[in-house]
Amino acid sequence: MSRPAGQPHADPSPMWRHIAAFGDVLRAEWRRAADLELPTNREPDHLVIAATGGSAAAGDIVAGLAAATSEIPVCVVRGRQLPNFVGERSLVVAVSCSGNTAETLALYDDAWRRDASLLAITRGGRLGERCADDGIPVWAFTTDAPPRAAVAHILAPLLRILERLGLYVVTTPAVDAAGALCTSYAEALAPRIPADRNPVRAAAKALAGRVPLVLAGARLAPVAERARNQLAENAKTLAAAAILPEAAHNLVVGFDPLAARHWAIIALAAAGDPAAPYLDAVADLAADRGIPWQQLDIPGADPFEQVLAGLVAVDALSLHLAIARGVDPLPIPEIDAIRARLGGLPSAEIST
Repeated sequence: MSRPAGQPHADPSPMWRHIAAFGDVLRAEWRRAADLELPTNREPDHLVIAATGGSAAAGDIVAGLAAATSEIPVCVVRGRQLPNFVGERSLVVAVSCSGNTAETLALYDDAWRRDASLLAITRGGRLGERCADDGIPVWAFTTDAPPRAAVAHILAPLLRILERLGLYVVTTPAVDAAGALCTSYAEALAPRIPADRNPVRAAAKALAGRVPLVLAGARLAPVAERARNQLAENAKTLAAAAILPEAAHNLVVGFDPLAARHWAIIALAAAGDPAAPYLDAVADLAADRGIPWQQLDIPGADPFEQVLAGLVAVDALSLHLAIARGVDPLPIPEIDAIRARLGGLPSAEIST
């Protein structure tokens, strides 16, 4: 039976609890990470975050933030092999929520062979055991959240690393302000808030029966990519993400009648974002071609607040779409199936 328009709906899983707690967890973990120590006093030539799946999302955020201020490269490496430039002058942070992610374990081994400085962020698992054997420092955390919902636990120590290295200015007042914003924003997007007062729920409603294309400028690029992955894992729907201005040079040519029948665009906008003129131009083109367009205006006084609030928005979007589609956000049988198939590989466990 369909639900009457505007009637609140309930979250059928614990996922909303993790989304709503993001701001509070970030503030708490930031304070706890004040004790984090780097593995070396030597200033590195590169900061490499070795992670994949849900554990890599926080790395994408810090790499994006640091790009505007860091004097050294900050990058996220997914897969099983580090770039050739990684060596003894590099700091590699191996991140795995479970501690059993095959790719991260392979990257840890690669960093060890290259004599890079190493630090791990994990709940334990084989990564924790290997660090204990090798004398590598570990920043440990505990949570019952699935890896894709444990971003705050990983983001806080990564922000502390940026602070320690002088790559990005992060202060406790700034974290507190951003955390408070995320908490209040999540309250406004909760499943109990009807669509006429909940823009994210309204956007999810507009996605019914369509493939989402999430569009954003470079400032919110990690958020757009997060949205694509969360829509897949939580809402069980294929999605795509594209970044402006690049998408204005190629992707827009595909705005044809077929796209109008099957796609819907979710545009992520924020005050002061240099991508705003591009979003306006692409919105007009989408309207001309009959492609549904939903714009989410992300709150925040600066890029730091906007990126974190954006995480709350897209996580909430994925949950609202899951509820609308009548699916449980937590199970990930396709990933489990791939994990089982690849179980014979060394250290094999696919990150979730």
